[in-house]
Amino acid sequence: MRSSSEINNLVKKFNEDGRSKTFAEFIAELFKDKFIEIYLGDMFEEVSTEQVSTAYAAVFCGKVISAYRECLVMNSFHHNTNGEMILGNVVFISERSIKTLREIDGHGTINDLFIKSGKNSLELKKTFVDKKYDK
Repeated sequence: MRSSSEINNLVKKFNEDGRSKTFAEFIAELFKDKFIEIYLGDMFEEVSTEQVSTAYAAVFCGKVISAYRECLVMNSFHHNTNGEMILGNVVFISERSIKTLREIDGHGTINDLFIKSGKNSLELKKTFVDKKYDK
């Protein structure tokens, strides 16, 4: 997981360069050779045997290679003919289509970020705002 100081230092560096860098270039430098998941705003539904439908965030996962202007280049996962997940599918993603992204680091997933408004958001307030949580 990238630290707040790493992110702030990179933002400062990019600002000193006259803000000529793009969001994709920022991501490419911050997450170079790291595995990330990118959410573009699409959802998919998985139907269980009880006929209960559950929506999940549809994401691209892969290793950041580089960026060219507004295009992020990533070595993406795909399934081979045996159904095994492997790398080797280079994808080019427009930075304008990215809704959110995060490093795949064992500290949750993008799907974990989605909560119900109401009880869950009030619980977050109690846990992080009222207790002055700062991490």
